[in-house]
Amino acid sequence: MSMTRAAIASPGAGSLAAFIKLARVKFLFQSMMVTGFGVTLAVHSTGAFSLRWYLLTLVFAWSTHLMTHFCNEYFDLEADRANLSPTAWTGGSRVLVDGLLQPAVSIGAAFALLFTSVVLTVVMPSLTARILATALMALAWFYTAPPLRLNYHALGEVTCAAVLYGMGPLLAAYLQAGQFSSLLLWGTGFVAALQVLRCLIMNLADIEGDARVGKKTLAGVLGPRRLAFTYAVGQLALYVGVVVLAARGQLPPTVALAQLAVAPVAIFVVRSLSSGAMADPAKANAVTFWSSMQLPLTTCLTMVGLLLDLSLNSRPAPMLWSSIVGATTLMFALWLRQTVHATRRGNGAP
Repeated sequence: MSMTRAAIASPGAGSLAAFIKLARVKFLFQSMMVTGFGVTLAVHSTGAFSLRWYLLTLVFAWSTHLMTHFCNEYFDLEADRANLSPTAWTGGSRVLVDGLLQPAVSIGAAFALLFTSVVLTVVMPSLTARILATALMALAWFYTAPPLRLNYHALGEVTCAAVLYGMGPLLAAYLQAGQFSSLLLWGTGFVAALQVLRCLIMNLADIEGDARVGKKTLAGVLGPRRLAFTYAVGQLALYVGVVVLAARGQLPPTVALAQLAVAPVAIFVVRSLSSGAMADPAKANAVTFWSSMQLPLTTCLTMVGLLLDLSLNSRPAPMLWSSIVGATTLMFALWLRQTVHATRRGNGAP
C-alpha cells in the first residue's frame, strides 16, 4: 500500500518519529557549524588542534541546543497554539500542538539534556570555560522558561545570538587555545550580530500568534516596517565592516571574500521584506529559510577562508582538523542541496 505525502509528513501519536520531529534536529547544523567556526578561529591563531576538546564541545553544543528546543516547545506551547501561520522554520515543531506527544515528554527531555550539559561542563579544564558554559546554559534555559522568559520581554533575539553565535564559538575556541584573539572576537561579533537580525525575521513570522498570548518580542516591539528597516541597515553595516577591516589589513582577504560571498542571501531577504513576502505563506517559508541559512553558510565559508589563509601563509592547519572541516562542509552542502530541492518540489523543508 502506498503512503500519501500527508501520512509521511505526520508521524503517529507517541511514536519515535514524533519525538524526533519534536527535537527539530535540522537546526543542529547551526551548533555544529558554530563549534567548527570557533575551533577554526583558534587553530588559525595557534596552529594547534585537540580532537578531545572538539568532541566535548560538539557534544555540549548539541546537548544544550536540543535542551533549548525541548524547553521552548514546552514553555511556548500556548504561543504555538495561537500561531495560525507557522512556517517550516518558525512556530515550533507542532508536535505538542497536534497532540502527538504529551508536554511532559518535552520538559522531561529538556531536564535530561540539561543534566547532560552540566556533567560535560564539570569536566571542562578551566574555571573560565566552566563559567562560560554555565552562563550559556542558563541563558538558553531561561530563553522561554520562567521566571525570566527572556523571549517574552523583548530580550530573546539578543539572548539567542549571545548563546549560539556568541558564547558558542568563544567556548569552542577557548577550550582549544585557552585565549581569545582579536580575530576571534570580530568573527564572533559578526555572526552574533547576524543572528540578532535573523531572529528578528523568525519572530516576525510568529508576530500575530505571539501578540495573541501577550508574548513581547523585539520583532513585536519594532513592528514589520521598522523591523525591515533595521534588518536592512544592520546587514549593510556589517558587510561594510567586513570591507573596512579587510582594507585595513585586519581581516585576511580570504576570510573577507568568504563572508561577502553570503551577502546575496541578505539582499534576497531585504527585497522579500520590502515586497510584502511575509504575507504569503510559501514566500514567508523561503524568507525564514534563507535568513536561517545565512548563518551556517557564513560560518562554513569563513572556516574555509581561514584554512586557506593559513595555507597561503605557509602555516597549514593540522591535517586532522582540515579533514573534519572538509567533511563538515560536505555534509552541510549535501543537506542544504536536499532541502532546497525538496522545497522547490513543494514538499516543504524536512
